[in-house]
Amino acid sequence: MEYTYEEVLEAYIKLKTYIYYDSTNLFMRKQLAIFETNLADSEDLFVVIGEYNGFAKEYDVEIEDNEDMALYEKKLRIFTVALNTFHENPKFFERFLGRIKTKFLPKKIIGTRSASQIITNKRTNSEYNIERSTVFIDAPIEIHLISVLWILKKGVTLDRTLFDNCFGNRLILNKEEDKVVQGSGLFKPYPKQYQKWRDESVKVAREHLDSNKDVLILNLDIKDFFYSVRLEPKTIQSPYANGRRKNMFQSISNLYLVFEETHKIFTQKLSKHNTPYDFVHEVSNERKELTHYILPIGLLSSFILANHYLKDFDSRVLKHARPLYYGRYVDDILMVIANPILPEKYEDDSIPKLNFNFEQYRDWVNNEKPRYDNKEQLLFGEDEVLTTTDFKNNLSDIEQFVLLNFHPIISVIDKPAILGIDNSKKETEKVFKLNSFPRLYCQSDKTLLYYFDKDESSLVIDKLKRDLEEKSSEFRNYNDEENMEDFEESAYHLLYDGTEGKVRTLKDYKEDKFGLSVFLSKRIFNSLRRADKISEDEASKIVKFFQGENTLNLYTLWERVFVFLLVNKRPEAYVQFYLNCCEAIKRIHCKGSLLTISNDNYQANVLEHLDNANELALSLHPQFLSEVQRVKRTYQFSFNALKNDLSFYQAKYSPIDEESYFITRYRQSNLIRHHYVSQPLLSYTTVRKRDYQNYTNLKIPF
Repeated sequence: MEYTYEEVLEAYIKLKTYIYYDSTNLFMRKQLAIFETNLADSEDLFVVIGEYNGFAKEYDVEIEDNEDMALYEKKLRIFTVALNTFHENPKFFERFLGRIKTKFLPKKIIGTRSASQIITNKRTNSEYNIERSTVFIDAPIEIHLISVLWILKKGVTLDRTLFDNCFGNRLILNKEEDKVVQGSGLFKPYPKQYQKWRDESVKVAREHLDSNKDVLILNLDIKDFFYSVRLEPKTIQSPYANGRRKNMFQSISNLYLVFEETHKIFTQKLSKHNTPYDFVHEVSNERKELTHYILPIGLLSSFILANHYLKDFDSRVLKHARPLYYGRYVDDILMVIANPILPEKYEDDSIPKLNFNFEQYRDWVNNEKPRYDNKEQLLFGEDEVLTTTDFKNNLSDIEQFVLLNFHPIISVIDKPAILGIDNSKKETEKVFKLNSFPRLYCQSDKTLLYYFDKDESSLVIDKLKRDLEEKSSEFRNYNDEENMEDFEESAYHLLYDGTEGKVRTLKDYKEDKFGLSVFLSKRIFNSLRRADKISEDEASKIVKFFQGENTLNLYTLWERVFVFLLVNKRPEAYVQFYLNCCEAIKRIHCKGSLLTISNDNYQANVLEHLDNANELALSLHPQFLSEVQRVKRTYQFSFNALKNDLSFYQAKYSPIDEESYFITRYRQSNLIRHHYVSQPLLSYTTVRKRDYQNYTNLKIPF
């Protein structure tokens, strides 16, 4: 049962559709553009161009004479043959497996603000120490295509066994639920699924308040979930690897082998960097052989495996807690229960509903021993033994609520040392642990719990419901005439300790990522429909905001800022924003658990994300920075200076160089952001591939 070209093509179309609509993983988008155009970065260009010609000869695939066939179609035909014959000739996939990398982007920076009472707008510093990172898998498209083929073969089976309470990243299955529907779609649309998951909890809570019941809403978020998964190899290994049916299903076994090797390589690479902590002993035995795998962020199959990993938790919640509502969006958990047990009404007698008693619970946790296998190999659990005495008095109110209402599904334990202990805190830090999982924790101080008494006012839950509805419609149904918010209102969320609007009650403020995202999106679309643009002062205000710590914390908005300045015809501000980002990236320093990755390598990862965002924005108007001569000179001078300061730029062409023809790769692969094209279908005209037309121009270029 060999894979056919048509099956591979269907998987490729689904992969490309996902990447096209994805707005976050720019590494994967770049890989796809290179796959379809061969326009790699300058240092890789000649390798990429000649590579597939060599594989065509290696696997005896005739493709060169067919001029009507697109480049990606030729590559997919070679891919199909290489997959079917992997057990005989592994060279093709060995090449691409060898290119798997880890890409680090900042998740949390050790703040420049201290615990003092001074409120300041200072966000720049001499260096930025990375406390936590998000690590993506950076793999060639050939590896991403393997993950989609695995989803279509095995992922369907895992998805259809999930509970309806699991909302995130669900496959679009046919009526029989035995395969993904035909077409380009793979996952159910994110906005509808996320809104349904979130809003239903408030709706159910409100209905039961009206039914004269007390209501509790609990929101848990699992810390570093994808890195904390300990996936057993048998979950992703081929069921046809041995036995009589091995030859019959050899091609499918080949798929599983490449798929497992991808997880093995990523786990090995990540474990070398001790991120989020040193977990080598948790995923390998004394012979240093991998016994468990980590889920790579950025691989589509990880969504399916993540849901499957928590399926047992879903089952136990529904069975033991019996909530009015339970919903999980990947690692974000919402539960609603009626008439919860209240800590203030609880005395030291046991609770029949959960057979819970504080003394028994304390003994149970303190007597729990680390687990060993038959060879006395230490497994997970050594950091979970509590030493806390007088347990009840040392629990916060939220911890008591959770224990009384959700044990034994969730426990409260002393924070394991691997997660990092804050020695400045007087009290022992605690976390919630999802029982029966070796390393799944939820931080107690980041857990949200809402308790609504049936005899009290319901205005708070009504306000919460309205706020959710307003957020759901932020990006929809706005027009040119609406009253646009000021940038300051969107950029900051002020925290008051008392009456709002008074200087003396202002406790602190923080940057509002959601508000910024809404502001930029609205202003971009209004600018695309109107001739008048923002003023120089407005542009300067935004560029000043994105400096230092702010620009690193908000790196997911870089592309949107570039597009905002481009459509508003502010090239000077565009260049300044780019340089602000570079200056902040130059000051990144790796400390603590990140010492295994050099500053240069970490900076190069973040610079590549910036470079991708810049190129993707300029693909809408490639000559944007060249039209004004002084801007062109400034950009070129600054770019040359960056080559001296940052090794990442030494082999790079500036996007305004004539030699930098790769700026068109997003156009040739049709991966530009089409919702920013002012004239619909302009990018589909016959001259779209190599021309430098401005797609954001209101005038049609006849």
